[in-house]
Amino acid sequence: MARGSVETRRSGFRARVYAGKDPVTHQQTYLRGENRRTRAEAEADIERLLALADTGEKVELKRTVATLLDRWMETVDHELSTAETSAGYIRRTIKPALGDMPIRKLQHRVDILDKLYTHLRRCNQLCKSPLPGHVCKPMSAGAVRRVHAILSASLNYGVSWGWIERNPADHAHPPKLARRQALPPRPEQVAALLNAAGSADEELGVFLWLAVTTGARRGELVALRWSDFELERGLLRVGSSYVVRSGERRLKGTKTGEERLLSLDSVSVELLTQFRVTREAGLAPVGLTLAADAFLFSPDPAGANPWHPDHFTHAYRDVANGLGITEPLKNLRHFNATQLLAAGVDLRTTAGRLGHSDGGATTLRVYASWTKPADQRAAELLAGDLTTLRAKAAAAEPVARLRAGRRLASTSRPLADYVRPDATTYLEIASALRMAVRANELAPGDLLPTVPDIAAHFGLARSTAQRAVTSLGQEGIIERSGSRWVVAKGARPEAS
Repeated sequence: MARGSVETRRSGFRARVYAGKDPVTHQQTYLRGENRRTRAEAEADIERLLALADTGEKVELKRTVATLLDRWMETVDHELSTAETSAGYIRRTIKPALGDMPIRKLQHRVDILDKLYTHLRRCNQLCKSPLPGHVCKPMSAGAVRRVHAILSASLNYGVSWGWIERNPADHAHPPKLARRQALPPRPEQVAALLNAAGSADEELGVFLWLAVTTGARRGELVALRWSDFELERGLLRVGSSYVVRSGERRLKGTKTGEERLLSLDSVSVELLTQFRVTREAGLAPVGLTLAADAFLFSPDPAGANPWHPDHFTHAYRDVANGLGITEPLKNLRHFNATQLLAAGVDLRTTAGRLGHSDGGATTLRVYASWTKPADQRAAELLAGDLTTLRAKAAAAEPVARLRAGRRLASTSRPLADYVRPDATTYLEIASALRMAVRANELAPGDLLPTVPDIAAHFGLARSTAQRAVTSLGQEGIIERSGSRWVVAKGARPEAS
């Protein structure tokens, strides 16, 4: 049975009740009341504390936001980088603002959270305007939302522990995030970057090549070992990441906690094979060999330890600055996603290579920048479908005229009706189309078949078909009409 007593303090008296041992630490715990002026007032608190002790209450009565945050950080299973970042926000921002506030009071004061977020958007310090010499610096919307996320998560734990009945963060209003547009470097910039890096430092060249071709994160690349590769099969297993926080170095799982197996192209296999030969050649004079589990990127010739991730960030920046590339290293990952999607690789495959576990939502929202070639292909596909529908409609009824009296260009018959698919060069394609115009198979004002249709008919690359169309345009046989090519008026060239 719990026993109570009154403690004599310099400022008065305080009730104290033994509440048993903590079930985890086995330490003796006590409930203490508030300071009272008289012993009688303190003795009156004993009955209330005894009742609380009988319900199993083992912790201090006046729990504050700081108490909750400390207990939450002890309990929650954070990754090293996440734990360090959260601790920084708690130490610099949340505790100075709300640390002394009882959480039972905060649970009913959503307005206090909103007031904090509004202040942080004006100044990242808890300043009182005006302060001499102080210049307010607003906290970014993303940082304020991080503060909100910490409060929300810790208060949820408070609800589950029975410390409070409701989470006020559920009803708070953190700032909205502007939609991020990941801007990768241009393809010609990436090519120049790889050339410059490879010439300056073979290791840096290989690192950046893998960053571009695999889309792996910086920490994942630094953590690669030779045992992660099966070069004869063209495979790479990405299963860990290397992080350094507050001087602590650690190999941990990937961001999603899942391994992924990536296919390697023949150029990457050749590059890695040569890189390994270089490594082994450097060890041969001292009688050492490269261990199977040696790190791919290491300041140690034997690959015993990985580089600090910042090493490659700084090395990349040195080369990028010389080429006028302002985008950070991580944007090579954006480049990878953008190029794969623009080339027609399906979203699921692209997301899998990048290590996104949400089915591709993150891939589209963050990493897939808009590209002109992909947009042009989308336009061509839509125009091709509409052209086919218009051809069918034209066979049933006359073509309508535009308001200003301009006629809509008519459509030609399918290429297979009048052009044999035996051309193998752009000159032969141009000659075949030229003959069709001369034979009036393509009349003045008729739409020229689209580049994809021409390429598909002849079984050649679109670039070859595009070159043939461009040459006809330069000869004046066809001309632009909006976004399409049409046969020019009076075009009757001699056959070649």
